[in-house]
Amino acid sequence: MKKVLAIDGGGVRGIIPAMLLAELEAESGKPISELFDLIVGASTGGILALGLVAPDLQDARKPRYSAQQFLGFYIEESQEIFDKSFFYKVTRGIFTSRYHARTLEKVLKKYFGRTMLSEAIKPVVVPSYELRGRFTAFFKSRDVHTKKIEKDVLMRDVARAGSAAPTYFTPKKIKAYPGASFIDGGVFANNPAMCAYAEAKEIFPDDEDLLVVSLGTGNPQLTIEFENYRTWGLLRWARPLWYILMDGSSDVVHYQLNYVLPEREKNKRYYRFQIELLQDGREKLDDGSPENIQALVKLGQELVDTRKEEIRKLCRQLVES
Repeated sequence: MKKVLAIDGGGVRGIIPAMLLAELEAESGKPISELFDLIVGASTGGILALGLVAPDLQDARKPRYSAQQFLGFYIEESQEIFDKSFFYKVTRGIFTSRYHARTLEKVLKKYFGRTMLSEAIKPVVVPSYELRGRFTAFFKSRDVHTKKIEKDVLMRDVARAGSAAPTYFTPKKIKAYPGASFIDGGVFANNPAMCAYAEAKEIFPDDEDLLVVSLGTGNPQLTIEFENYRTWGLLRWARPLWYILMDGSSDVVHYQLNYVLPEREKNKRYYRFQIELLQDGREKLDDGSPENIQALVKLGQELVDTRKEEIRKLCRQLVES
């Protein structure tokens, strides 16, 4: 059985899947890179996926970070990445991107340094979208080794390209791809589990038995009332539309995989871990305030606690298969 991990996008809400992954590591006694044969992440999920397959600086066969350690990316860095200074409130978000990309790039450099995509200790895929040619782009560590046309690029550049959410960060240019500009893969695959399934079918063609584990970043609960949106124009629709596209695509993928991967011999072949967000603004991708960070940590722990038995069952499947 080949085991596949897919992690949704969701900005600072990446805390939630990071906490569940930390629980998987604690329960199994193994790093995520040993539990799964393929890891796919969109947007913040891509950053997390890369963090879990980045090689240790002393032993390239081992991961540099545990899931628990990579929680620090969110808990310690989010407030700086999503800085809501007075300047931001007055001038940014309407006529330009909300946040300075250089802050995010500084943090990514801190975590990934000069590590190349080809150095991933397990196959990893991060979806993105290229604006000039208007095509879906998948950064795949495996393709760097198997396809001569693929360029080897820095992990931190892949993380930045795959998380350049429209209206939040400027598109990412990568020197290895002249003229190209990349944005967040969440525009077409915020829940990348079906992309992960397709990739697994390609790289493991002789293995019919797949186990897909899909991790959400929280299911939004806020409603958009007709009285509010009926008079909206392009400017007012820009950010709500981004949320709608992400939520809708995630639900479709969940529906598809439930059908494609039914139970076999009383064993689940598809797990989806998701939790409802609180109705107090927690659905925001960019709230790095200490209060919101703690609220998301609490939600992550709630997800772990309420799905404890299922997590244990999953760990047994991951370790024994």
